[in-house]
Amino acid sequence: MLDLKKLILQLRPDLRADFGFDQSIHAEQYLSWLITSGIGEYHALNDDLNFVSFMSSVRKSRQGSLTQLQWLIRLGRPDVQKAFPLPAKQDHFLEWFYTHGLQEHGYWQFLSPAEKELVRSLPEPWPSRLARVIAKHTHDPAPAVPFKRRTFGVNLIGYAFGQLGIGEDARMAGRALLAVDVPMTMLDFKPGDDIGQNDRSMAKHVSERGDFAFNIFCLTAEENGRFYAERGRQQFTDRYNIGYWPWELSAWPKEWRMMLELVDEVWVSSQHTFDSVATVCDKPLRLMPMAVELGRVKRFTSRTKARAHFGLPPKARLFCFSFDLNSSVDRKNPQACVEAFLTAFPKVEFDAEQVCLVIKAHKPSRQNVLWTQLKKLASRDPRIHIIEQTLDRPELLALYQTCDCFVSLHRAEGFGRGLAEAIQLGLHVICTGYSGNVDFCQPPHADLVRYRLVRVGRDQYPHAQGQVWAKPDIKHAASLMRQFVLTPACKPLAIEFPRFSTEIVGKRYKKRLKEIYVQRAKADLLFHT
Repeated sequence: MLDLKKLILQLRPDLRADFGFDQSIHAEQYLSWLITSGIGEYHALNDDLNFVSFMSSVRKSRQGSLTQLQWLIRLGRPDVQKAFPLPAKQDHFLEWFYTHGLQEHGYWQFLSPAEKELVRSLPEPWPSRLARVIAKHTHDPAPAVPFKRRTFGVNLIGYAFGQLGIGEDARMAGRALLAVDVPMTMLDFKPGDDIGQNDRSMAKHVSERGDFAFNIFCLTAEENGRFYAERGRQQFTDRYNIGYWPWELSAWPKEWRMMLELVDEVWVSSQHTFDSVATVCDKPLRLMPMAVELGRVKRFTSRTKARAHFGLPPKARLFCFSFDLNSSVDRKNPQACVEAFLTAFPKVEFDAEQVCLVIKAHKPSRQNVLWTQLKKLASRDPRIHIIEQTLDRPELLALYQTCDCFVSLHRAEGFGRGLAEAIQLGLHVICTGYSGNVDFCQPPHADLVRYRLVRVGRDQYPHAQGQVWAKPDIKHAASLMRQFVLTPACKPLAIEFPRFSTEIVGKRYKKRLKEIYVQRAKADLLFHT
């Protein structure tokens, strides 16, 4: 069973700093925070049977006999401890607990039936004062609708409007389902405040209710856990839950193994991620490559005008790389692209009218030392163009299309959506020959850069302990870049890759969902005969 208390600590670095994961000396302080503050933020606590049962258990000590709930509420209130020292004023404390304390902290749902009767029998003004608290947690639960009675279809849960890669993953999954007539609705789950929320391309499919038989969580496993902790178990109940989880490194984080308790099945988008999850997964695991369709690309009357729009030279061979600084500058490794570019094209041989490197990034929400250093380097070389802004998707694709070659010297990729988009736009690709992108980055459309595996630095990526990733060979990358420039130029032309089409991907989704739906129906029939 999922340890909700541990999950919340996993989600909150600030709480880990205050209480630690396994420091028993702080265990009661953490539990006190959960019951005084956490229950307002993490609704799963209100119906977690282990947590509710623990709160009603009795704690005996020299200071008196209190329930765990009473003790932890008191622990979180130094003013109450001072006013009602134990055991001398235990009766006065309990009077406060069932009146002022209940009004202030709203823990009605954790009281026993006998305690609730006691509260209801209090004289005025307490029935009036506590009416709102009681009403908030006294309501008829939504009627249970078993899986077999739910309509075939998908509640797709993710960053419906988020302008980041995993948001596009969710939107593409939605388009793939719609392409094969699978009923679908999207439930928006907001990412961090520093993420743009302006992609409205699937807005008409977003709703507040997810009543279909299947949930597909197009989130990281950790964010899947945050959804559960914040929203509670209601959306999970009586549905078949699928975690469509990305991951970039070769080993599945041990901290995420608990997330498997939240789902019935796991989907992954690349063989690299499949191999990572397979070592720990005790649920059905499916390789489900994602859809990558371009959609609308901003149009210009000529390539020269397109380049002028982005401030780029009209005739130079352009290499480009795009990434999100809110992801990981260490993993995306843009400095390697710059180093390879400078190695391939010394200033004494190539000027800005011949060759340039374009690096597109969202403006970071906080200062990043590596990014600042890279921008300083670019400021001294007119051949390196930094575009540090959020572009809408049609304009971003237009930027790619003005270039000739997409370069990604990443250390690891879970899937590589930017690479897939570049290939479909007709750009040549030069990329690290490691991780999820090698499923589709192959000659003649891509040159794979040699690499060696190195340990991930402690502060370079989440859950880095014991992990490895690629260190691309800069000289080899530079050689491939130089070879590309010395090859006669040809204008990029869009290429159709059937593996990326929403219809083909959607058929794969639909086939698996139908299998599950039929299997569940048969199992239910056998159970009742």
